Amino acid sequence: MGWRISRRELAILLLALLVVLVCLLGGALAAYYVFLEAGVSEVSIVSPPSGWIVEAGQPLVVQVLVTGRGLVRSELLIDGQAIDTVPSPRVAGGTVWSIAHAWFASPAGLHRLSARAIDSSGVATESRSVVVGVAPAGTIAFASRRTGSYEIYSMRTDGSELTCLTGGDGEKRQPSCATTGELLFALSSGGQASEICLLEPQATFAQNLTSSLGGDYWPRWAPEAQAIAFVSDRYGPSQLFVMDSDGGQQKQLTTEDFPLEHPSWSPDGSTLLIAGQREDNWDIFSISARDGGMTRLTDDVGRDLQPAWSPGGEEIAFASDREASWQIYLMQADGSDQRRITSFPRGAELPQWSPDGEWILCVAYTGQGTGLNGREIYLLRRDGSDPMRLTDNAFDDTEPTWCER
Repeated sequence: MGWRISRRELAILLLALLVVLVCLLGGALAAYYVFLEAGVSEVSIVSPPSGWIVEAGQPLVVQVLVTGRGLVRSELLIDGQAIDTVPSPRVAGGTVWSIAHAWFASPAGLHRLSARAIDSSGVATESRSVVVGVAPAGTIAFASRRTGSYEIYSMRTDGSELTCLTGGDGEKRQPSCATTGELLFALSSGGQASEICLLEPQATFAQNLTSSLGGDYWPRWAPEAQAIAFVSDRYGPSQLFVMDSDGGQQKQLTTEDFPLEHPSWSPDGSTLLIAGQREDNWDIFSISARDGGMTRLTDDVGRDLQPAWSPGGEEIAFASDREASWQIYLMQADGSDQRRITSFPRGAELPQWSPDGEWILCVAYTGQGTGLNGREIYLLRRDGSDPMRLTDNAFDDTEPTWCER
């Protein structure tokens, strides 16, 4: 007897075949959808922006925005190396993903940050990079005309914790910090000649260390804060003086017939650098702290000013206009191997070293204001690379110096 199938059984069989076909078609459509529609279309770093400065060792949150489907993970790349991975938040139907990466910023210098998103098909999509500066940890002091008259400010090297240290009448300029926290500055008030003042840590008012008929300015702490060098025109052209840390025993060290400016101590305290206008041109000299004997270190047709001795004593930074615009130069302690390290379009000046000798503070004419109000504070490596802009406004920020406050 042959096998027969009823109409009802045939209908059930056809329905089952239809279900199988629908499932197969649905799987194919799903695979087609994944193949064509899944994937990351865009990756971008929302914050921080390019030019951001963070202090070395500080945590930095890098916010990344990913657009698309099938995100598996997001990676943070520092200078091309992945240092942090975050898996995809499993949100059904999501097409925009906000990912927060963490980075303990180091080492000091400029770094290129980018984000890379990996989708379910294994395709990697990378964002455009942003450049973030990592500043060596520390505090600096500087003079600024932000309130109309010059005051002394301090801030961290990343620009945070900005604090005005001085107040009252007069212009406060040329700060110098001792490792124990004392601050020196030059004060001029009401058209009177400037005087050297001392501000103790946590003190509200500064005390005068000098009170002469002439102008006393550019105070600089000796190593270990055992003495203070400054220049004064109390007896004629500005000359180099030294005094005790409390203002006592003021002694004239030089008796030249031309003006001297910008003293800087050698690390061992035996010698000072000075800029002198000899033969109608400014050059750099070294001076014995014992007897005032002078040795000429530069002899160029351009003006050489603002010398600063490196903490290790092997190099000297200074400003010069020998190539038209003012720029920062380095030379060996004996005056040899003079070379330019900056190329700011509108010039740079007033170099000062970091305590480890690896970085140099300076000012450059890149600000929003005109003339002196265009001066902003920069931090750069000793070879001039990795310049980081620490201030940005329409007021004069100038005369930076490293502090340990």
